[in-house]
Amino acid sequence: MVSHEEVQAALSARIDGEKAELDDAIVDAHVSGCAVCRAFLDRSLALSESLGVDSDDAMAPPQDLSAAILAGVDNEWRRFARRREIGMAVGRLMLGAMAVVWVLWAVRLILSGGEEPVVASAASVRFGVALALGFTAWRPQQIPGVLLIVGTMFTFTVGFAVRDFVLGMGQFEAASVLVPLLSLVALVWTWVADRGGAVRRAWQLLDARPY
Repeated sequence: MVSHEEVQAALSARIDGEKAELDDAIVDAHVSGCAVCRAFLDRSLALSESLGVDSDDAMAPPQDLSAAILAGVDNEWRRFARRREIGMAVGRLMLGAMAVVWVLWAVRLILSGGEEPVVASAASVRFGVALALGFTAWRPQQIPGVLLIVGTMFTFTVGFAVRDFVLGMGQFEAASVLVPLLSLVALVWTWVADRGGAVRRAWQLLDARPY
């Protein structure tokens, strides 16, 4: 003689898609003559239907668990990858444009300053920066080194511009500050677009609170 608990456990296992300890014929025969277990079965089936669970394979684990996990993160990953692609494209265009500006700036200096050694040296530096910016547009991984150089140039240029303005020395040239500043912005933009995800993950690790 089987008990109500054994029959109800077998019914729950059947609804959940698991193997029951009792034979189905024994369970069905008991339910047909037991109002208590019949009521339990009706309540269980109603709950399963309200949860949208098919009693034939209810609560069965997915065949491919990795597919189920990836389905949850796929949309977020696609959005992140799309943002990175757009950011990198804009950054590379900015770097290429600034490389052209540095070349034109160097040519303008040569045409206006003759062949003086100081002029030739300054023009060479500008050509070098143009080459570096063009290289980082192709290889963004090299941005940190070029960023340090351009940042140092910008800092010194601003310092000299402030000194000349305060002392009334020479003539201030806006391009001497504006061109390095825009180059700095292009480098930072591209670097953040390329490595922003890694930087954010590193910050989250540093900001973690294990306790």
